Amino acid sequence: MNYFDKIIKIDPDKPDPELIKKSASVIRSGGVVVFPARCLYGLAVDAYNETAVERVFEIKGRTEKKPLLVLADSHLMISCVVKNITPMAQKIMKSFWPGLITVILEANTSLPANLTAGSGKIGIRKPGHPVAMALVKAVGAPITGTSANMSGASGCFSIRDLDPEIAEKADLIIDAGTLKGGIGSTVVDVTGELPVIVREGEVSRDEILTAIGVSYPATCAINKVGVKVSAIFNDSKLIYKGRVFSFYSDNVTLPNGLTTNIDIIRHPGASAIVPLTAENEIILIKQYRYAAGDFIWEIPAGVLEPDETPLECAKRELIEETGYSSNKMEKLIEILPVPGYSDERIHIFLATDLVESKQNLDKDEILKVHKLKLDDVMDMISKGEITDSKTISGLCLALRFMVQR
Repeated sequence: MNYFDKIIKIDPDKPDPELIKKSASVIRSGGVVVFPARCLYGLAVDAYNETAVERVFEIKGRTEKKPLLVLADSHLMISCVVKNITPMAQKIMKSFWPGLITVILEANTSLPANLTAGSGKIGIRKPGHPVAMALVKAVGAPITGTSANMSGASGCFSIRDLDPEIAEKADLIIDAGTLKGGIGSTVVDVTGELPVIVREGEVSRDEILTAIGVSYPATCAINKVGVKVSAIFNDSKLIYKGRVFSFYSDNVTLPNGLTTNIDIIRHPGASAIVPLTAENEIILIKQYRYAAGDFIWEIPAGVLEPDETPLECAKRELIEETGYSSNKMEKLIEILPVPGYSDERIHIFLATDLVESKQNLDKDEILKVHKLKLDDVMDMISKGEITDSKTISGLCLALRFMVQR
């Protein structure tokens, strides 16, 4: 069957009830439907159907250690999915739904184990797109809301960008035109006494704190390893919200008791890769950087996309920028490039066992790919020809790896 025959076009603002009914029927029967979420197209199956959920993992090539989020349309539907809707969760839902925020709660034991990846938790969001909302209502049960992309690849804003492999394996494709894109929902875990922001997206940490009326050490709100700090967060003002990062002025009380304003850039994080060939050559790119005013030497790197792990980002960026994929990636280090004014973290990986693939540059990327001997690369660092901090960090650690090997 030609996958074009699976496509049904629908009005994104006023979806045809008959088309929604047809789509819901496919989901209830165990099928997989590509549908429009708020920012990207997603894969919908019946969240209670363990076999259908397994199909999502298989279609995406997604590790089963990573849970799927679900979409629900009402308090009643949510109460069937989770053990308890906490007061904190209710405040966040009231302030930011539909869309915008995915709330993580303790999962009801009736949910399939593969849906939660054995974590005992489930991420839930009320749909922020009319078609998605109508679809959940018609199914009468929660549906999965994971993005319709191969694991590690970019999500798609339009059906024409849908991966052919996903299109072939899906049972139905709902085309609602080009979606708005964006940075995706903020994911916040509210299973503890204090919220933990797993990923900051459309809604900032400070907006969440305001909504729930909580003030506590700023870093604890986003730290997933329990690190405590004594700086007290008092207030925050959003100065600028960009496509990649946001700029805030935070009012905090420092450990020495001084209350002051601190400017900070909040960033979703990035991954960088040191690609090492079988001939012990390093693949570098020479890329034009407007801020630097010149072409500079770098290892391939890129910003984490919504719902993307650092490893998935590294795999995607390696292919997109260099035209190589890797059968083996090892994390070298996680660095803070500019801790004085940004919370950005860069995850640096070593990529070996390289395989030629197809380069896929963004329109604004101007770069050339080069293969260089590691000794030559280290000489370039000592001569000041390589000045990018993530590149220097990654190359020095790669050298240590080769020496130890």
